[in-house]
Amino acid sequence: GKVYWQKVYEIPQLSRESRGRAVVNLLNLAEGEKIAECVAVRDFNMPGHFLMMATKRGLVKKTALDAYSRPKKGGIIAIKLKDDDELVDVVVAGPDAQMLMSTSGGKAIRFAETDARSMGRNTSGVKGIRLKKGDSVIGMVVADPEATLLTVCEQGYGKRTWFGAGEKLSTVEEVENDGNENGDVPDTDAADSSVVDVNADNGEPENGDGGEEVASSHSYRTQRRGGGGLMDIKTTKRNGPVIGIVPVTDDDELLMMTSRGKIQRVAAKEINIIGRNTQGVRIMNVDEGDTLTAIVKVPKEDIIDEEAVMPSTPPAQPTPTEAPALDNANGADE
Repeated sequence: GKVYWQKVYEIPQLSRESRGRAVVNLLNLAEGEKIAECVAVRDFNMPGHFLMMATKRGLVKKTALDAYSRPKKGGIIAIKLKDDDELVDVVVAGPDAQMLMSTSGGKAIRFAETDARSMGRNTSGVKGIRLKKGDSVIGMVVADPEATLLTVCEQGYGKRTWFGAGEKLSTVEEVENDGNENGDVPDTDAADSSVVDVNADNGEPENGDGGEEVASSHSYRTQRRGGGGLMDIKTTKRNGPVIGIVPVTDDDELLMMTSRGKIQRVAAKEINIIGRNTQGVRIMNVDEGDTLTAIVKVPKEDIIDEEAVMPSTPPAQPTPTEAPALDNANGADE
């Protein structure tokens, strides 16, 4: 539950194959303490911006960003945690942002950041999502109405779904969501969307502005903070639990890493956009005994730099010309 600071230029830049440098050589971590999330911040003095934190047990904590502007060598307290809880994600949210929390069991809840009051650093936070037994929060992101949410499971399967404009669930739907056996709002396409072919036309909205919400399952609608959430992806035996969520557009690229150190780079546009409450498609081939453990978005400046050094078309080859004919058989000059 602490925050530490580290200037990026002080972190050694190493090759992809290197093992890296131990974090304890960079930060004064306490015994048993581990890094939960890294957030890049250029300016702490941004009015209306907050550090939003999510814990494994479903709590969300909101604190003004400038409350963390005075670094200390040993770090400063950011959130008070119970013994059975831990911090899983941290994001910077601007004014009127909407947050989306996701669980390992495939549930997701979208709520306005204004639903969580701003607190001091040494506090525990409030309930963000109500969890069922055995479920836990794996991540939290800022919802982008112009983007899609990529949800990935540990067996290499996942999907993209439009965030949508964030229309609110009706009171009746919220009551049904809180009261039914699975804690899900009934989806109009749930009956025939369990298996999706990556190459098939799934009939889902795929325009660039988020599409019209022809069914509730095509996007993530806003709920009250602390509810049971909506079904995002089916965590079947084939899929395994959810391990990560990332907001992406067609221009983004992603890096995925397995527990055995295997890395694969994937273009977001190669992953189909489908509805919620589906199994998704295979994104990465995961070997038996291996599992997908992390997924991150490649910074756009890195993609641009790579495109700049790689020619879009191969250089033209010189056209061969015929040698001049010789006037005598011996090829001697006249």
